[in-house]
Amino acid sequence: MGERTPRLDLGTFEEGEEWDHTDTVEAVDEHAIVRGPIGDRPAEGEYDDELYHATDQGITWRWDASDEDWVYFSGRGNSDQPVPGTSHFEAAEFVDARTAETPVWNVEAHGIEGDGETEVGRDVHDLLAQVESAGGGIVYFPPGRYVFERTPLIGDDTILLGAGRSTVFEGSRPDGEEGRALLSNRGYDGVEYDGASNWGICNVRIDSPDTNGIMLAHAENVRLEDVYGDRIYYHHIDVVSSKNVTIDGYWATRGGDAGSNAPIQFDNQTSEIASNSIWDGTDELLTGSDGTRTRNCTLENFEIDPENGPDYGVHMHRNGNESITIRDGYITGCLYAAIRGDTGDEIADLTIDSVSCIENARGISLGQLESGRRELTITNVTIRTDNRGLAAGSGIYAAGFDGAEISNTIVDGEFTNSILFDDMDDLKLSTVTAKGASSQAFRFRENVDATLTTARAADCGDAGVYAGPGSSVAYGGVAFEDVGSDVVVDGELREWKASS
Repeated sequence: MGERTPRLDLGTFEEGEEWDHTDTVEAVDEHAIVRGPIGDRPAEGEYDDELYHATDQGITWRWDASDEDWVYFSGRGNSDQPVPGTSHFEAAEFVDARTAETPVWNVEAHGIEGDGETEVGRDVHDLLAQVESAGGGIVYFPPGRYVFERTPLIGDDTILLGAGRSTVFEGSRPDGEEGRALLSNRGYDGVEYDGASNWGICNVRIDSPDTNGIMLAHAENVRLEDVYGDRIYYHHIDVVSSKNVTIDGYWATRGGDAGSNAPIQFDNQTSEIASNSIWDGTDELLTGSDGTRTRNCTLENFEIDPENGPDYGVHMHRNGNESITIRDGYITGCLYAAIRGDTGDEIADLTIDSVSCIENARGISLGQLESGRRELTITNVTIRTDNRGLAAGSGIYAAGFDGAEISNTIVDGEFTNSILFDDMDDLKLSTVTAKGASSQAFRFRENVDATLTTARAADCGDAGVYAGPGSSVAYGGVAFEDVGSDVVVDGELREWKASS
C-alpha cells in the first residue's frame, strides 16, 4: 500500500483546557488516528491498520484489509451508541441464533463500574433482565473488578463477554452465607431443563474466595469459553441438572478453599440436597430439586494446576451423570484424584481422551458400584506420579461398567496398583502400559470379564496380571519386565497363544 507519513490528529486544545488523555492511549506508534463523526468515516481505510476515532461514539475503529471492513479497536461507546457487535466480538457466534447485528450492552454505559469496591450485582441482575426482554444480546464487561453482592441471573440468548484475565468477577457474601453462587441462570429453581437456554460466558476471570463460581442449573445449550479460575470457595464451574454444556478453554490456578473443592464439578440436584444455591442479596434460594440428570457435557482445552491441593480436579458428583466428555487437558496437584466419580453413583457414557494427569495422588478414580454403569472410554491418557509420598491407591480404578475400553494409555508411578477393576463386563484393554506399582500392574480384582492385549507390565512388586475371584481374563501380547510374578490366578486366566 505504499508508505505514508504518520500523523496524529487529536483535535485542537485551547490553553488551559483539560486534555482527555483517554483519547491518546488509543494511538499506535506507526499509524495515524483520523478523528470525526462516525458519519464522516470513509468507506475504506487508506492502509491496513489505519485508525478512525468516531468522536460522537467514543469508539476507535481499525481498518482490516483482510476483512475489507472497519472493525472495533477500542473505546467505551455510549448509551446511545454502545460498542457494536463487530468482528471483534466473534465470541457471539458460539451461542445459537444471533446475527452479526447482535446488540452489545456495555455495562459502563449503564453506570456499572468495575472499581473493585462498588457492589454492582443488583445493577447487573437488572441489566440482564432488560437484555433478555429485548431478545438477548452481548453484555460486555470492560477490564475491571466487578463485585456482585447478589447472584446475577442470566437469561435466554445472552452472552457475558469480558476482556480476558483483566475482567474479574468477585462476589461478596455475609458471614455464614459463603458459597452461594457468583453467577447463575434464570430458571435455576425449575424442573427438567426449563431454565435459561442458549447463553454463554466468555473471556472472564473468577477470583471470588467467598462464593461458589458459575452455577448452571436446569440450563440447556450453554457455552463457557476462556474462563480463568483463581480463588474460589467451592468450584469455579458447577454444572447442576443441565444439558448440552460446553466448557472450552479453562485455566485454574486454585481449587476450592472450602470442604467441597474440585475446580470443575458435574452435579445434579435431588430433594435431600441442601446445597447448590444462589444469593438474592437477602436469602439463600436452592436449585430445583427434581433429580434432573446432567447430560451431554464437554470439558476441553483446559489446564488445572492449583496451588492449594484440592481433593479433585474434575468431580462427577451424585447419581446420574450421562454423556460426559473430558478431553485435551492437563491436571496436576490433586490430593485424592485428578478425575473422580463418586462411589455408588451411576455414570453412563463417560469419555476421557487426551488428558495428562501428572503428580496427583490418583489419576482416574470411579468409585465402587457393582452394576448400573455403562460405556466407559479412556484413550490417549497419561497418568504419572513420581512423588512416592503422594501416590496412593490406584492410577486407574473403575467398577460397575457394562462395556468399557481403555487404549493408548500409560500409568506410571508407585501406586498400590497401577490399574484396578471390580464388577466389569466386556472390558477391553489394548496398548496399555502399567509401570511402577508397589503391588500389581493389572488387577482384575473381582467379577471382571476382560480382554488384555498388546500391553506392558513393568517394575511391579507383586504381579503383572492378577485375576481375582469371579473374574475371567483373556490376555495376549503382554510384556512382563521386572515383576514379582507374571500372573497370579484366583479366578480364570486364559493366555492367547500365537499360531505357528
